[in-house]
Amino acid sequence: MKKTFSLKIEDKWTISDWESIANGKVRISFSSATKKSVHRSRKILEDKIASGDIIYGVNTGFGSLCSTSVSQSNLKKLQVNLIRSHAAGTGNTVSPQISRLMLVSKIRALSKGYSGVRWDIIEFLNLLYSHDILPVIPEMGSLGASGDLAPLAHMSLVLIGEGEVFYEKKRFKAKDVLKKLNIAPIELVEKEGLALINGTQFMLSHGLWAIIQARYISYWADWVSSMSIIGFDASSAPFDPRIQKIRNQKGQMFVSKRIREFLLDCPSFVKEKDHIQDPYSFRCIPQVHGASNDSWTHVQEVFLNEADAVTDNPTVFSDEVISAGNFHGQKLALAMDYGKMALAEWGSISERRINQLTLGKRGLKPFLATNPGLESGLMILQYSAAALVSRNKQRTVPSSTDSIDSSAGQEDHVSMGANAATDLIEVINGVWKIVSMELVCAIRSIESGERESSKLIQDFINSYRSIYPSPKGDSNLSEEINAAEIFLRDTLIEDSEFLIFNE
Repeated sequence: MKKTFSLKIEDKWTISDWESIANGKVRISFSSATKKSVHRSRKILEDKIASGDIIYGVNTGFGSLCSTSVSQSNLKKLQVNLIRSHAAGTGNTVSPQISRLMLVSKIRALSKGYSGVRWDIIEFLNLLYSHDILPVIPEMGSLGASGDLAPLAHMSLVLIGEGEVFYEKKRFKAKDVLKKLNIAPIELVEKEGLALINGTQFMLSHGLWAIIQARYISYWADWVSSMSIIGFDASSAPFDPRIQKIRNQKGQMFVSKRIREFLLDCPSFVKEKDHIQDPYSFRCIPQVHGASNDSWTHVQEVFLNEADAVTDNPTVFSDEVISAGNFHGQKLALAMDYGKMALAEWGSISERRINQLTLGKRGLKPFLATNPGLESGLMILQYSAAALVSRNKQRTVPSSTDSIDSSAGQEDHVSMGANAATDLIEVINGVWKIVSMELVCAIRSIESGERESSKLIQDFINSYRSIYPSPKGDSNLSEEINAAEIFLRDTLIEDSEFLIFNE
């Protein structure tokens, strides 16, 4: 995959940078100072080992076996055994984007110089990313404490020439791809296996990818709701800047301003209405969408901080090797649970607008059918949206309030953040589909109701119809829903300001 620009590992990275990393467009560069820091950390650890210090996971067993000493002759084997035994994940494999994010976030954490690994480890991980050799990583298996052990073990198998990878969009044994590219596997030494699998990079990568997606969902939820406002002939009054100012909530003000800009020259938006008030799903768009935006502002802050963190154990300082708990994912689990709820609300209120548009009110025909009765129109589209909303609600049950004792009681409180992470991605996928369904309804309502749009929105409708022409009567709605989702996901958003959570 062609890398289009370079990022320095030492720099502060933005969500846009992480998006480029997820899409494989970045080269990672390292300063001499970073390399020196990593070498220094390794030397400190080696000196501690040589002096006979007992160090967790270096010359002891793991978890509840931490009191079991391991002989000097078995220290390398200990690290290989750790990787193999902890690769116990199951389920679907993570996406290519998340696999790339896991590789680079692990590189970034190890490059901080507190993990005691050799530079060879970082170099090998960067080689995988550079060649787009993506480890096959199952989704299920992490408790989100003591790090994301199982998924990171699957990632780390590749370093020792084991496990599987995706390369050039095909699945191979890792050893075969490494041999083809003349890349020699790594022989792990003391602590390196532990440094690789102990950390929050599975949760972190899901959260970063979720933020990337949520930024787009935020934009399109506002855009599509603007179209629904036209289709439903809703009032402009709830978007008056004075209303937003006296509520004093940033997200609300941001959303209201954005929608007013989308509808800037829309005749139907500003004209006097016969009805007194609109349903909440229209009247409270700034309040609901804005609250979700503000929630994701917090989630973004948490995850950008974590992307700059060291989360393995033990950690190596200039005078001491300390065993502690930076691997615990509670902070991420709570943030992802919060993010799930905020995402689900974008979908929930979107489905309510779908329902309003199909009720046959305000000059629109029931279910937006051309010939109601003979045709069912978009009746079942609303059912499908409601099913997705219900599923999303089920997935917003908090993971962070759950915990199960593990490792014979040694690891007696865990975050379950990895479950929050996988649920979060499912909620995102559901909300994309719901907003796409609203788009189908909004366009039909504007067309069948002969509403006057803004130029921006009419140009958008014309582009959409050039790809998916207006159907004549009833049609296979699944095809149009899928086309609408692809259209939203593929449409470039030119103004980057619209992709920022109130920064």
